[in-house]
Amino acid sequence: MNLFRAVCDTSDMEHVLHIGPLASRGPQRARLSRVGVVEVGAKLRMQENQETIDPELEWVKRIAEGDREAFEQLYVAYQTRLFRYLLRMVGDTGTAEELTNDTMVAAWKAAGSFKGQSKPSTWLFAIARNKALNAMRGLRPVMVEVETAIAVAAASESAEQTVSRGDLQTAMKQALQQLSAEHREVIELTFYQELSYQEIAEIMQCPVNTVKTRMFYAKKKLQEALEQRGIKGEML
Repeated sequence: MNLFRAVCDTSDMEHVLHIGPLASRGPQRARLSRVGVVEVGAKLRMQENQETIDPELEWVKRIAEGDREAFEQLYVAYQTRLFRYLLRMVGDTGTAEELTNDTMVAAWKAAGSFKGQSKPSTWLFAIARNKALNAMRGLRPVMVEVETAIAVAAASESAEQTVSRGDLQTAMKQALQQLSAEHREVIELTFYQELSYQEIAEIMQCPVNTVKTRMFYAKKKLQEALEQRGIKGEML
């Protein structure tokens, strides 16, 4: 309800204050009416604040209080994203599923320590990344297919340079295998998970400039690897 309309509509004010018509009031009751206006304004501001609250932050807060329904909502919202991210990190479906569950269990246990200084998504991916790194310690790095978040070469390219989407996906898979784990990860978080450099820096626990530098070299090396396979044009 608009505050101006609330002030102008005397019937609303009478309902809030539970007193008779405004015209018959003395100074004291007039003051009460002004108090009623303030109360209505405060209620409206409270409603506006509630509408702007991030539902994910609210879920984490409720999880910290032991709310299982909120945990289920968070799980449904992130289970698939986390699984895909972890699968590309570890390269094994069973391990990725286990790490996804481990990540959500850790989130349940750590919700009380979440300070809200970052987005819940950043917090969850940081937990997932630590779980994956722990699982991969001592293991040979795994190369897995990454869904491409790129455009096919520009329409102005020659027929010899143009490739089908299937060929491009195959070439992208092979090119990504030539990148380091750090470079593959920054491409995954940027182009597939659509996270900002600031969020990626928080997940990877490094300065934003480091993320930018890794992205620069990752794109450069990926472009070079694609060109070696006959695919030219700006891919990323």
